[in-house]
Amino acid sequence: MQRQVLITGGNSGIGYEMAAALVENGDHVIIASRDLAKSQAAADAIAKAAGTTGELGTIEALALDLADLGDVDRFAARLSERLTRLDVAILNAGLYTHGTRALDNGLEAMIGIMHFGHFRLMQGLRGLLEATPGARVVVTASIAHRIGRIRFDTFEAPNKHRAAIQAYAQAKLANILFTRELAERLGEADVRVNCFHPGAIATGIWTELPGPIRKLFGAVLTDTKSGADTGIWLARDDDALAHQGAYLVGRKPATISKAAADKRLARTLWSETEKRLARLVG
Repeated sequence: MQRQVLITGGNSGIGYEMAAALVENGDHVIIASRDLAKSQAAADAIAKAAGTTGELGTIEALALDLADLGDVDRFAARLSERLTRLDVAILNAGLYTHGTRALDNGLEAMIGIMHFGHFRLMQGLRGLLEATPGARVVVTASIAHRIGRIRFDTFEAPNKHRAAIQAYAQAKLANILFTRELAERLGEADVRVNCFHPGAIATGIWTELPGPIRKLFGAVLTDTKSGADTGIWLARDDDALAHQGAYLVGRKPATISKAAADKRLARTLWSETEKRLARLVG
């Protein structure tokens, strides 16, 4: 049976590479992003490349705006009606903004999209994942979480961040806390949830980061294919099933910050996220 794979932000960078690799694996891949035209062009290019190799995978593009929680709900509902299984959900969409800004719903943009948007999406698709034997959730995290702090008062007050990197690092810390707490809450369910740091990619968000933060990633830049490798491995390989609630770099568990390892903070973030979502979307 062909696996069903969802990738947010799969039209460029490591998301594109993960999509291409999983199509080559024979999976049906859905890339979902706000820019449907760009995603369709990416899907067409991946399909064309896969067709030349004779592989059996398929790909399609769907519109999804993670900044619009109502759109997230509609997307999850449509996908749940259409699919009977969801084997892999890769939560990859990300952004780095110059300065901080609020989304239309009032949330700071980086925490709003990378954490709240993905959290809401998983609320809508969790039942489908739990109904799929051997399902996997893969989250694109970052070493930037090491300088992150969860400051609940900034979630709807972007100007309380002194610099945009604080908001970015907070969102990436939230990604790891979410990964660990979701794995905990799934209990005995046959769903693996892990996150990974792709390395310093010489495109996309990397080009927007301040110089001092680039040093945190290390001096050596990696290409998008190399950056996507651990994500692909988590989504595809049997060896990856040994991990649950882990943060990986280069296919190996890596050290996380004290805040990222704080179980109480993970539970509190989950609860606070649920409360805010209930107020924002009911």
